[in-house]
Amino acid sequence: MNEKCKLSIIVVSYNTKETTDNCLYSIYNSIWKDSFEVIVIDNDSHDGSVEMIKNKYPHVNLIVNEDNKLFAIANNQGASLARGKYLLLLNSDTLVEKDNLQKMVSYFETVPDDVICIGPKILNYDGTIQSSGYPNPGLRERFCMCFKLHKLLPVSIVELIFRVKGFPHNSNIVREVGWVSGSCMMIRAKEYKMIGGLNENIEFYGEEPEFGYRSKKHHYRTIYYPNAEIIHLGGQSSSKKVDEEIRLRRYALLQRETVGYSKSIWMSRIVLCAAYLKKIVLPNKASLLQAIEWEKKVIDYLRKVKDEETSH
Repeated sequence: MNEKCKLSIIVVSYNTKETTDNCLYSIYNSIWKDSFEVIVIDNDSHDGSVEMIKNKYPHVNLIVNEDNKLFAIANNQGASLARGKYLLLLNSDTLVEKDNLQKMVSYFETVPDDVICIGPKILNYDGTIQSSGYPNPGLRERFCMCFKLHKLLPVSIVELIFRVKGFPHNSNIVREVGWVSGSCMMIRAKEYKMIGGLNENIEFYGEEPEFGYRSKKHHYRTIYYPNAEIIHLGGQSSSKKVDEEIRLRRYALLQRETVGYSKSIWMSRIVLCAAYLKKIVLPNKASLLQAIEWEKKVIDYLRKVKDEETSH
């Protein structure tokens, strides 16, 4: 590894010519103290993205794939070429301003070696805050979320009693979390490769929580660092309704790669029981009825995929 290169920025592009152009422009026009490199993995774009990058950003290390690879595969591909001490997995629909990325690098230089990943505060284009910094997808975390203990009690008390981290309570406080948004993750390169990078069996936006969960298993920590900010344009459309089958598949894949199907089914049963108890007190609350129906579908789907994989 070339020690002179402090940061390797990896951007995955697929038919996002305009947003990729804006993203790269914002990177090269940021304020830097340390050296960096930019690696763009293009997943067989047909909108002129490749030509644009070659013409406008000749210093970019451009890799052109012959097909549209999964998010995890493309980022791992970029990481295998990286020379930096740190990796930055950055979505093509993000904008960085001023010295925000430099702030992240400088902060990383001050934290203990067991911090493997940090994520910044993420903003919509209008300046409103997107969610980032979440608890791990483990059983204790799900139990706390189910009973909304982080809202009934001080978050510090819940995290102390249940030994969990990452419940959202203040977007302006540096804190340990389970995982951060994959739109902008800065990771120690050596440790990223050591624990296997992003899980290539995961798809549909489950890569980040699985990476955070696996990092914790290797005794590493993840930090939410709101003193640095980026703009994520795509986040505003992420609330659009996703096909139910995709949501169920995404959840099943994540559970398979973390706690396992059997434990997840039992956790869903506990959540379902809790929802039924709440229904006695709030019989007509629409969100509660929706939650009950969703947990029923989760249990049925997890049973189905578990049986299918067992039969094979």
